[in-house]
Amino acid sequence: MISNLKDAVEYIYNRRGGTRIKYGLERINKLCELLGNPQKDFPVIHVTGTNGKGSTSRAIHDILKEHGLKVGIFTSPHLTHISERIRINGKSITNKDFIETLNDMVIPIEKMDSIKDEMSPSFFEIITALALKYFSHNKIDVAVLEVGLGGRLDATNVVLSDVSVITTVQYDHMNLLGNTLEEIAFEKAGIIKKDNNVVLGKINNSSKKVIFDRATEVGIKNFFEFDKNYNFSNPAFSLNWNSISYKSPFNEINDIIFKANGTYQPYNISTAIMAVESFFEKRDKKIDIEKTKKGLRKFTWEGRFELLEYNNKNVILEGAHNISGALALKNSIKTYIKNFKKAALVGILDDKDIESMLKIISNEFDYIIITQVPNKRSNNPELAYEILKKFNKNVVFIKNPIEAFERLLSVPYDYYFITGSLYLVGKIRGYMLNLEEI
Repeated sequence: MISNLKDAVEYIYNRRGGTRIKYGLERINKLCELLGNPQKDFPVIHVTGTNGKGSTSRAIHDILKEHGLKVGIFTSPHLTHISERIRINGKSITNKDFIETLNDMVIPIEKMDSIKDEMSPSFFEIITALALKYFSHNKIDVAVLEVGLGGRLDATNVVLSDVSVITTVQYDHMNLLGNTLEEIAFEKAGIIKKDNNVVLGKINNSSKKVIFDRATEVGIKNFFEFDKNYNFSNPAFSLNWNSISYKSPFNEINDIIFKANGTYQPYNISTAIMAVESFFEKRDKKIDIEKTKKGLRKFTWEGRFELLEYNNKNVILEGAHNISGALALKNSIKTYIKNFKKAALVGILDDKDIESMLKIISNEFDYIIITQVPNKRSNNPELAYEILKKFNKNVVFIKNPIEAFERLLSVPYDYYFITGSLYLVGKIRGYMLNLEEI
């Protein structure tokens, strides 16, 4: 019997399945079957995309919550504490509920372990099943599930969703998802199920064709595409105060104000509204415009162009973890704080396109410290330092991220950025806010 959260997390992380990616649905299907198929107990809005899926999921959650629904949301990765991944109406799962839910799963997990090594569930499969079981036990009205990786073979794809959302299709995780946008789109389109409503964000035409082919295959009739069926207009950007107007076949909503920063957030928010509208459309309901606006007014997403004050200094946390994210960071800097002095702490995982990412952001900062990401996929942080020296002369390397952060703040600048991997963002955010890490 597991008695504390530390032991619970170690049990999930350190078992045979481990933290390595185990792609495929055989294990999650079996695990959910042994748990009584909790994923069948509530409707689901399923969200995938190279970028934007986390923000979009959170915005969907916030709108639905304001409409009076009991909303479960499952996202990944967590920044500081594992409970961030599993929330109901904005409240993270408690340590007690996490431990109790996992204890109920131990016998089914170990039953699978005994079959063969390949059937031993991974960390992500266990945490996904734990979320589904927790949501079922708490009798939620709807779940918003963010895909972990890809879609077709991701553990979250154990669900039969009502609405499938694909935010973007860009290059990332190419060792698993494919080397072309069309191959990546095929993996993401794998979340589309029979009788879904499908919502597409801003996606290139060749990827759309792949998605449409999948939709035709399963018999989808209701498609809602960005710029064809819905869009936003009149974007206004100011740190911690932003706004857009929105239009779809169902509504026209003006002056939507939201806290979340980033020039990419209008795309995510409009996609989220469309997702909620399409969810309600399946139930012959309509969204309440005022409740939608109220739900979004406080919308923010931790670690995504998030402005925090620390020791009277302005710190911006931005998990720009791939090429698309680096381009979005560059664009947001030019929009929000173009004429200010800026320094950055940067850490990038070894399996990313480090040179392309650094080339994009190198000229945006007056001073850069390269550090190691607190993750097993960061074994050679010096490589990023050597690459960056080709593009920016005012760069140093400090391996320890906390030491690097304190050094960053010791030099006078207007804004200090923490960017690259979300694991680095989470580490520094936890340090700034004195949060428990687990």
